[in-house]
Amino acid sequence: MKNHNAAIYLLSSRVKLLEECLYYLNKNWNYKYDYPIHVHHFDNIYSDAQKNKIRNRVSKNIFFHQIEYEIPEFIRTEDIFYNRKYLQYVKKSFSKKRLGYLHMEHFVINITSFGKKGCLVDELSQYDKLMRIDDDSYFKSKIDYDFFDYSDKYPFVTGYTWSRYNSRVLDTREYLWSFYKKYIKDNNIVPKSKKLQNALEMDNERTMHDLEWSAGNLNIYNMEFFKNSDEWTNYLKRLNDYGGGFKHRWGDIPTIGLFGHTYFEPPIFDLKLKDQDLYDDKFPSILSSTAPSVDSFFNVHTFPLLRIYYYFKKLFNK
Repeated sequence: MKNHNAAIYLLSSRVKLLEECLYYLNKNWNYKYDYPIHVHHFDNIYSDAQKNKIRNRVSKNIFFHQIEYEIPEFIRTEDIFYNRKYLQYVKKSFSKKRLGYLHMEHFVINITSFGKKGCLVDELSQYDKLMRIDDDSYFKSKIDYDFFDYSDKYPFVTGYTWSRYNSRVLDTREYLWSFYKKYIKDNNIVPKSKKLQNALEMDNERTMHDLEWSAGNLNIYNMEFFKNSDEWTNYLKRLNDYGGGFKHRWGDIPTIGLFGHTYFEPPIFDLKLKDQDLYDDKFPSILSSTAPSVDSFFNVHTFPLLRIYYYFKKLFNK
């Protein structure tokens, strides 16, 4: 029985993994509620036969949406993340073939841009609460309570939190600190987070990186705190006007996370599902290792070979 006016959504590219992901989501949690699941995808990657197979095995309450996407005109090609070859992460692991990942970051940041190109479909605007997962989210064991219950009290709920400081984190948050400082100064804001207050006073970017961040792959939003918020509307506009998702691979974890640390107390409510061995951010499959990009010859014809390559690379690099 549904307890909330809520829905689940995701952006999927792993065609061969989606069914298993949704099967375990239903088996271990959503079977009790049958919240509608809205699968978004770029390009025509799901056949009618695949959609029907998933619905017949998992739930009839699953909807597929092919959405259009584009790089904003104001972003110069040389500024797109895959061209920042001076970054170690880009040099080693982020070629132009991963452009779809940047479109994904734009999708997950824009949680209130219903119906806009590259964003959530307009149907989701009717819900009071939304839960985002990935197509390799793994609901490992039975969970006997409704996640959305916690969003009655907390605007931003997550499956688990984490904090990590390494070169990859730095490479994918380039200029985020300067963007945030300018946002704070321009709007004369004092963040609710004492850590952020201290970081701003000392101009200490490291403190920002050491904050607790959401899972991303299991986030629950009370949309009333976002749709009806002038602060969120202004913040999201600044993010989109700057284009950090495309330029620097900023995603929802640091951008929405900073918004939470600025305006919510607590900033993110942690369900601690990983600690209880109830959830994992990666499905136990080789298919979780990588995801295809947007429509290309590389995506359609060589993705199976790429999976094999990454499997053996991981095997021999242990």
